Amino acid sequence: MSTILIVEDEIIIRELIGETLSLEDHEILEASNGRQALTLLESLAQLPDLIICDVMMPEMDGHSLIDALQTNPKTAAIPFIFLTALGTIQDFRKGMNSGADDYLVKPFKHQELLAAVSSRLEKKAKLSAFYQNNQSRSTDNRRTSERRKTPTLSSEEISLWEDLENALVNNEMYLNYQPQVAIISHHLVGCEALVRWRHPKHGIISPGLFIPLAEKVGMIDHLGEWVIESVLQQCQQWQALGLPTLRVGINISAPQFQGKALGERLQAGLEKYNLPPGQLEVELTESLLVKDVDESIQQLQGLRDYGFTVAIDDFGTGYSSLSYLQRFPFDVLKIDQSFVRDIDKNPKNETITASIINLAHQLDLKVIA
Repeated sequence: MSTILIVEDEIIIRELIGETLSLEDHEILEASNGRQALTLLESLAQLPDLIICDVMMPEMDGHSLIDALQTNPKTAAIPFIFLTALGTIQDFRKGMNSGADDYLVKPFKHQELLAAVSSRLEKKAKLSAFYQNNQSRSTDNRRTSERRKTPTLSSEEISLWEDLENALVNNEMYLNYQPQVAIISHHLVGCEALVRWRHPKHGIISPGLFIPLAEKVGMIDHLGEWVIESVLQQCQQWQALGLPTLRVGINISAPQFQGKALGERLQAGLEKYNLPPGQLEVELTESLLVKDVDESIQQLQGLRDYGFTVAIDDFGTGYSSLSYLQRFPFDVLKIDQSFVRDIDKNPKNETITASIINLAHQLDLKVIA
């Protein structure tokens, strides 16, 4: 049984939501405004699993409440759904920037409420299970390291290891969406989802540090799953706002790619959020693909059969070969930034980049630089 706190100043709406969720065997707590909710939360021995909160309320509104919750480590990780009669892009953006997980626009249907609640509780359960599994695994790993006395992590990585395990559960991870713009029309044609970590003490942690750490300690698969789920939720929110379908690139780790069920996983996610296949672009590095070329070709073709576009990332570094371009079924080639940086000042980079672009176009590939 899950405990849900309903914060709503209109008693009729509050009772209707409470009755609906009680029938689904949820335990219901109620508050008429944000200040009352904070007082209630301070008195509870066990925090609620979810908060459903109206935006506009007397004394303390929803935005002020979630801001207060986000500053308290004990309450920052509680999933939060906003209720609002306002449905503009500005309202949605303000709520999401505050840390809300979802939005329900009044009047909403019975099934919309249940679907939103179910989705948030399911996400919370997965994160909790992930946290517990990794706590157990990290304990075993530490014991193994002590027995073998062969440290595999730097002192800086060791100090961040436990924090990284808690980062997903504590909502410290977030996504930045890097725009991709057509160079001639200047139109936005897509974006790439980039995972970022806002550490409560150290601020923004470089992905160049925590991504390799996640790979070393076996967390990269879980982090990748979180990225996929978060991207799908974001695309659904854009769709609800009436925005045109935007292709979003997601970086795929080796465990995800080699698991042989990536296409099914992505397809199931699209169906869950009612999104078209063209919404996602799968991005893979050359180093990942060349480990088993024949197997990689089959995997890539399977992804394309599902309707996903496939991009080769960081092209031009380490493993580049014209034979790979000939054999691998790609749609998009992404030139590594080392060739593009200062291209106006480096004639060699200009020549290399121009050659890659011309070659890619002749092979009917799109190019991102």
